[in-house]
Amino acid sequence: MKDRRLFRCLDCNSAAPHCSACLLALHKGSNFSRALHRPEQWNGSFFEIISLSALGLIVDLGHDNKPCPDPAVVREVLIFHVNGYHTVNIRMCECITATSDAPPPWRQFLRASLFPATQIRPTTAFTIELLKLFHALNLKAKTNVYDFYQTLLRVTDNSGLAKHPHRYKQFCHTVRLWRHLRQLKRGGRGHHPEGVSGTPPGSLAVACPACPCPGKNLPEDWELAPADKLWLYTLYLMMDANFKCRCKDRGLDDVELAPGWSYYVNEERFQEYLKNTANYQAERNTCSAEHNAILKANLRKEGYIASGIGAVFCARHAFFRPNGAGDLHLGEKYPYMDYLLVSTLLGVLLLLLVISYDIACQYSKNFERRILQNFTGSMHLDLEDVNVRWVIPKNHIAVHGPNHSKYSLNFNSKVGRTYGEGCESAWPDLNQASVSTREMALATRHDVLNDHMASWNWAKFVGIGEHLLKGLKNAHKMSLKQRATFNEFSDTFPPDVVREWMRQFELWCANPNSVRDPFEEPQSNVSRDKVYLELAHEEANLLSVQSLPQLDLSPSVFIRVGLDLEEQQYDRRSLRAKMSLPQSDKDTADLLQQRSVLRRRILYWSESQNVYMPSVAQLRLRTNTTLASPSDDSEPVDHSDVPETAAEDIVLWLPSSLPPDLLVGDLTKRLAQIELRIRLAQANDSLVDIRRIRRMLKGISEFKRMNVIGMGGRANTRSRALYAKFLRKQSRASGRYRAAFQALLNLDPDGEWKRTFQQLLDAHLTGPSSDDVGPGEGMRTISWIWLVQRDIDAEDPDESRRYDESMRAEWAKSKARAERWEEEEELTVEEMRRVLASLQSDVAFWEDLVERRTKEANLPRPFPFDIADGVRAYAWRQVSVRRHLISKFANLWLPQLTKFDVYAPWAAQYEPLVVAMEQSTQDEDVEESDGGEDLDNAEENSMLDSATGNNEEY
Repeated sequence: MKDRRLFRCLDCNSAAPHCSACLLALHKGSNFSRALHRPEQWNGSFFEIISLSALGLIVDLGHDNKPCPDPAVVREVLIFHVNGYHTVNIRMCECITATSDAPPPWRQFLRASLFPATQIRPTTAFTIELLKLFHALNLKAKTNVYDFYQTLLRVTDNSGLAKHPHRYKQFCHTVRLWRHLRQLKRGGRGHHPEGVSGTPPGSLAVACPACPCPGKNLPEDWELAPADKLWLYTLYLMMDANFKCRCKDRGLDDVELAPGWSYYVNEERFQEYLKNTANYQAERNTCSAEHNAILKANLRKEGYIASGIGAVFCARHAFFRPNGAGDLHLGEKYPYMDYLLVSTLLGVLLLLLVISYDIACQYSKNFERRILQNFTGSMHLDLEDVNVRWVIPKNHIAVHGPNHSKYSLNFNSKVGRTYGEGCESAWPDLNQASVSTREMALATRHDVLNDHMASWNWAKFVGIGEHLLKGLKNAHKMSLKQRATFNEFSDTFPPDVVREWMRQFELWCANPNSVRDPFEEPQSNVSRDKVYLELAHEEANLLSVQSLPQLDLSPSVFIRVGLDLEEQQYDRRSLRAKMSLPQSDKDTADLLQQRSVLRRRILYWSESQNVYMPSVAQLRLRTNTTLASPSDDSEPVDHSDVPETAAEDIVLWLPSSLPPDLLVGDLTKRLAQIELRIRLAQANDSLVDIRRIRRMLKGISEFKRMNVIGMGGRANTRSRALYAKFLRKQSRASGRYRAAFQALLNLDPDGEWKRTFQQLLDAHLTGPSSDDVGPGEGMRTISWIWLVQRDIDAEDPDESRRYDESMRAEWAKSKARAERWEEEEELTVEEMRRVLASLQSDVAFWEDLVERRTKEANLPRPFPFDIADGVRAYAWRQVSVRRHLISKFANLWLPQLTKFDVYAPWAAQYEPLVVAMEQSTQDEDVEESDGGEDLDNAEENSMLDSATGNNEEY
């Protein structure tokens, strides 16, 4: 009866029925994965899942899953696989020979592609396939351990009837060891005779192949390069902090598996340093940007042991730097960032260093003093012969205000098109992992974040070929375009002016403190208050020589009051639009009261208008815009025959709005000239206000994006309210400018003022930097609102000279754009050379490791031949990957260098690779999924053996 039961196994890709004996025979053998199938048994009504262990399947370990001559007692082991968990009957090997004891259990498990949860007597194991899957999902999709484990339970049985085993802690422990061993393997520690204990600081990190590294990718005599080429060997770094990647203080204590071996600094030494600098006094901020508020805002220190992360990156390609990351406990204090910067620079011998930091203008002031005072002994950093330049990232410099050009990556020479903001793309990737890491102990968190940083760097590493190719194409195109644009623009100025500007430009590049800043916009000296004062003096003089109407308002005051009324009307219209939605009775009453006050002011002003501009009375009758005469409240007058118009909609009929046929008479023409002058000042002042407001909006947006988003509803609501307030101010200033511009068109349609003022569209309300939608500084055509600095007076004989002076800054910026793109092309070509040289150095490194451990005579115990095969195979695999990357990148870059006729003498040695690739018909891709390359199972398990063999505690 038993043999007649029907069984099937869908995991075998077949629905054919089997008896129990045939089913067991089908799942025995050398392929251990078959033991993790989930067969089904027909119970008379439907197929129900049954385990192979319940049918009597026993899996042998130690002899390629074949029976052992001297086996151990069969025991049940809970194994987690990609299709859920299984209870498997395991029989281990206990053979003892004359030369060796029985392999330890953990080794037998590893050779069966199982990772045991414990070493001595494991009862739980996880398949290598499962760990690889989780590792890839964790690094790319940011799937956390808990969700993945719960998914495995549901895959096994989602009916709610099964009693699932609790192996979550074992899975967490195994995943942590898996991460650690993978990093050791990729760092070559399994090949090195010193093993894990001899791992140097930062050696497990994936370094940027394009950054200059003496002895690896720089020429032997690079220090002797001429000045116009030495800058190509500059190391570009950027520093930043991330306050979203926090860690809760849960009282957990743990041991870091790789202290200071990759990206995080050694925590023990870091804490000792922080104790020595505990009395640090914050330095006074002298910058116009409110850094103190930014550094201290939204830091919820209560309940958190780490308020964020500080890190140092490669500024060119956003690689996390080795030993460049650390936890921040009380905000972004200088001592924290000092330590991270010094740690990543130790052992780096370079003459030129550019460091980008969003508060570089303040941070750099006492940097050298702090370094000399706080870092001695092994941490001493000698910067005596190093030319250090400090810059501010391009997205941050706009909020720093004037007098910061010397920190600008757009204006500093020999920096190419370095952005300095690449870290902002790295943080979101890390922030996704922080949802789970914030609950961990600090040591565990460091191990996990190190792994995610390695994944980020490896993705950058394998993608740098396409990245540099795209950069070269763009740099070549833009260098030609910007150079031609600059030459054309420069030719519009007198030669002597250009020579003087060139002299100042070159002096500033050599020493920014030696001459005035050529990039700083000259400030306008025209304002409405100044114009009002000048007009008052003129009218006082005119009274002595000609008669004016004897009214309460002089002509200039009359026009001034009219413009004020026009602006009040704009405000009321804005308020009316805002009240289109249902409002309270109080708000409605306030609007009606404001309208009443405004109407009375307009009526009294119109009495003076009837004297100064008598033609307006007839115009009002003709256009049906007649106004009622003002009267005392005690004597109401019936105006039922006059159509009621809202005060904000009353036409004022200033001289600029009169038809041309009514602009007659000496007095009317004089009023038009007065309005013209005031409108010019109004337009200029409006632009000044718009630029000021745009800068404030930029600062609010940047602060919110960096420090408020994700911090709760209250902080976001306050930021939105503040932003909306300044948007209303911008709208008001824009409306005032547009009114002035339209008036100028009516009063003087062909005037010289058109060289300064243009029609203002919403698309022009951008800046002050290229962070807005549109091209950046290097490709931009800056909005004209940032170019207007002075009032252009056609009657001024020195107008041309003043115009030239106002365009000096734009000339300097145009020249800087052309030079940065030319530098970028040259620097990109040099980075291509360095990438290929770095890969060649890696090839030599792994070739040296092929036999290094197997030939070492002082090993503590004999090196098994099967493990030696795995060690050699993995090293050769790494050599092959690097060689294929060299071939791939050479085939991407060399044809483009030839097409652009770029001088690259180093390219000749790689030309045979291009020819070989063209002749090859096989396309080999390099796997780049998770920060390293996978091996076959045999290589994988041998390497895991090798990495753990000298470290029994792991």
